[in-house]
Amino acid sequence: MASEAIFLPSAGSVQFAIYPDGLDGARIIARIDEEALQARFHASEECVDVDLVQAYERNADSIDALATARFRANPGVAICLHSDDFQRSGNEAERRPGKA
Repeated sequence: MASEAIFLPSAGSVQFAIYPDGLDGARIIARIDEEALQARFHASEECVDVDLVQAYERNADSIDALATARFRANPGVAICLHSDDFQRSGNEAERRPGKA
């Protein structure tokens, strides 16, 4: 299926759709902010909308999984993912001085 992701400049995020119950179920709209896409998924910091959407598309499996989990935990709340929502890998923590 083709990506439905689009960049929303006014929100500073990429909007995308998830289908928690499969394609025949509900279509849920979620967002991931540009800072998360830059910091966690290596999108260009030039804030080019195409780069942000491509970063989402390259990492859609993990982003969609987190959005789906967030939806299942609280279906009545809007889903907007931020950088802190994604755990750092052990290697990244080791490279950061003063962090365990």
